[in-house]
Amino acid sequence: IDKIMKAFLSISAAIVFVITFAQVCSRFLFKMPLSWSTDIIRLAFVYSIFIGAAYCVKHDEHLRVDVLLTMLKPKDRAKMEILINFVLLVFAAFLLYFGLGFSITGTVQRAPSINIPMTVYYFSIPLSAGFMIFYLAQQIIDKIKEINGISNRRES
Repeated sequence: IDKIMKAFLSISAAIVFVITFAQVCSRFLFKMPLSWSTDIIRLAFVYSIFIGAAYCVKHDEHLRVDVLLTMLKPKDRAKMEILINFVLLVFAAFLLYFGLGFSITGTVQRAPSINIPMTVYYFSIPLSAGFMIFYLAQQIIDKIKEINGISNRRES
């Protein structure tokens, strides 16, 4: 999954860069904007944001203030991280549930230029939330093992 996410993020970034560059060149050099470019850029950008957020959760690189965590003993820190990850897991479950409902509403809407259902855009929310739930559950299990002194064999 990790390799697929990295590849997807790289491809999305490349798509945003290449199509944005092509759009600028087309608009200013040839005076003919690419009508479809905005929809493709938006799609690649939206997915890169949401999949990137899930990728950050996997590698524990999401934004957080850990000043208090660094002052705790290792076992207490692990317990606090379990609590934090559980709260994040509940939030991700919220995103998954309501994101699926939101995605369904996109079936009646269409992207202006490329005429695909907006569901394709909106599905990035529950997709990333599902990945987040998976990774947060792994982290919670790993922290519980750490507290109980069970070795963790999973490597990044």
